Parts: sequence; structure tokens; C-alpha cells
Amino acid sequence: MKLPIKPSYIAAVVLALGAIAWIFSGNLEQAKRHYGVTAADPAATKTSIEPAPAGGPEKALATVRVRRMEALGRVREITVTGRTDVILDAEVTAETTGRIVEIAASKGAWLEKGDVILKLAMDDREAKLREAEARLAYERIGFEAAKKLTKKGFQSEVKLAQEESELAQAKAELAAIKLDVERTTVRAPISGYLETLPINVGDYLKSGDKVVVMINPDPIRVVAQVSERDVPNLKSGDTAIARTVQGQDFAGAIRYVAQRADDATRTFRVDAWLENPDHVLRDGQTMEVQFRAGQEKAHKVSAAVLTLNDAGEIGVKYVDEANRVRFSKVRIIAHTPDGIWLGGLPDRMTLITVGQEFVTEGQLVQPVDEGSLTTGEDAPAS
Repeated sequence: MKLPIKPSYIAAVVLALGAIAWIFSGNLEQAKRHYGVTAADPAATKTSIEPAPAGGPEKALATVRVRRMEALGRVREITVTGRTDVILDAEVTAETTGRIVEIAASKGAWLEKGDVILKLAMDDREAKLREAEARLAYERIGFEAAKKLTKKGFQSEVKLAQEESELAQAKAELAAIKLDVERTTVRAPISGYLETLPINVGDYLKSGDKVVVMINPDPIRVVAQVSERDVPNLKSGDTAIARTVQGQDFAGAIRYVAQRADDATRTFRVDAWLENPDHVLRDGQTMEVQFRAGQEKAHKVSAAVLTLNDAGEIGVKYVDEANRVRFSKVRIIAHTPDGIWLGGLPDRMTLITVGQEFVTEGQLVQPVDEGSLTTGEDAPAS
């Protein structure tokens, strides 16, 4: 005896089937919107058929939205992090011995070239100076007398030469003591800031002892490390824009590109000199440096078009002349508020802007053009 089917079971089955039909209809509409196909779109009403292998059924082509792109020449920008480094600095050392009797400058002060930094005690230098002056006067008189006698024949040429030698020696001794006296006053060798002053009045200095360090921050260089991929594009004279952490920009030019890589990082040192007349930049500051090196071809697109291939490489998908999907790796050149610039792509291409995640490389597709031919500088593909 067959048991009758309860009406509640029948109702449950009907509801379940209705729910499944509703879910699938929603996914279909969402896919249509994703590909940019509507009921009024010719691509939605026209059926595209991909020829199937002999004896097999024909298969409908996947529809993708595309945009025809043309690369634009733009300035190649290489952005790295660097630090400032003073170009003009001087380590001042004592050139004679003596005890410090006066310090005429303070640490951090700006000095002009030739300004007095400190003075050493004269000790017996004044006495030696007077002695050297007196001897020079005596030797000069002796030489003049010998010259007259030799001229009259009362003295030999040998005696005249001896007197001349002694005169020259007296002159040298006077010059040496004058130089030693002058060196008791230590002066600024360059215009700049007195960065260090590790001495005090009463300290005894020997010749060669470090006295102070002076730096002049104008001009100043910014030192950056550039990868081996980018360094071939740089040369002396290329424009450099350095930005502080506060957002202030300083313009300059490359003065040096290293020929040897750093052993640890395999990067190359690049120096750019910046004008710094107001001394805003200080030695050792962190800077974001942008080098501008010639022209390169690039496409500006929306980041939404980027995808990954099976190897995990970042790139974009495009359609070739046979309407088959192709994948191309890209190099991200720059980020801007309205898109990203990509390098490594063909100059002209039919970029897939919608549907790239649902098609595979080599697949035959039906492209739907979203507009006429555009250039890489127009609104980015999205």
C-alpha cells in the first residue's frame, strides 16, 4: 500500500526549487553587469559561437570588455631614499704647540673664512722673533760690506758667498718664527658653522691635535643607492628632486654615478647636488629622491585591471588580433591619484578592462569595445 505524499512535502520541494532558480538568475545578472552587457547591448543579443572540434558541439564565446590603448612617452622617474651629506667641511688642527689662552667663537656659531677661533700663548716666541730680526739686520750689513770689499779686490769671492749664505739663513729663521707666531692664532679655513669645539681655555695643544670641525651646508649633496636595474638610465646632469619628511622640495642635478656596486647591497651610489642658500637642509637628513632620466613608453591604467598568471607574476590581459587572450608581465613605473603607469607592454594593445579574471590565456573571446582608440594619457582603463 503506497502512502500518500503529504502536501507539506510538496510545498517544501516547490519552495526549494524556486529558491535555487532565484539564486542562479541573480548570478547571471551580476555576471552580465560585470562584463558590461545589458539586454539592450548588441553583445547580449548576438550569440557568438566558437567552432568546436570535429564531431563536438559548438561553444558560446566569453564576452569581455576591452579598451584600445596607445602608449605615451613620459619622463622616466626613479624614486629612492637618500640622505644629505655636506660637501664643504674642514677639520681644523693645531699647527704649533701651546696653551689655549682665548677662545673667540662658540659652538654652532657661523664664522666667515679668516675669523679667529682661538689663540695660543706666545711664550718665548716674541723673544725669538726679536732675536731673528736682529740677526737678519747684522747679516745684511755684513753681506753689503763683503760685496764692496770683493768689488775692490780686497776680499775673495768665497768670503762673499759665505756672507750671502749666512744672510739667507737669517731670512729663513725670521720667516719661520713669524709663521710660528702667526699659527698661535687659529682661524676659520672656510666660511661655515663651528660644528664641534672639544677644547677649553687652559688646554695644551700639540701640533696636529684636532681643534674644531666646520661645515658649510650650501651646496649640499644627497646620497642615494640605486638598483642595478635603474642605474643604467642615470647620468651626470640628470635632474634630481629631493623631498624632506616635511614635504619641502629641493631641485638639483646628478654629479656622480658610481661604477662599482656596494658589496653588501649590490646597489650603486648616486650623488646629486642641491642648492641650499637658507641652510634649511642639514647634514644627515633623510630625503625622498626622484631622479628624472629621459623618456620611456608607458600606459596609464586603473589598478583594477592588474591580474596574476599561474606563476604568480603581476601583469595584464589583452586581446590579440585573433581575439585570443594574452598575458603580459608589467613593470609598475609610478602611482598617481588617477591611475598607475605601467611599462613593459606593447605600444598598441587591446586591453581587457572587465572580465580578465574569468578568461584564460589563449582562450578565444568576444571583445566588446568600450570606446574609440584612446591614448595612454587619457582617463585610465578601469
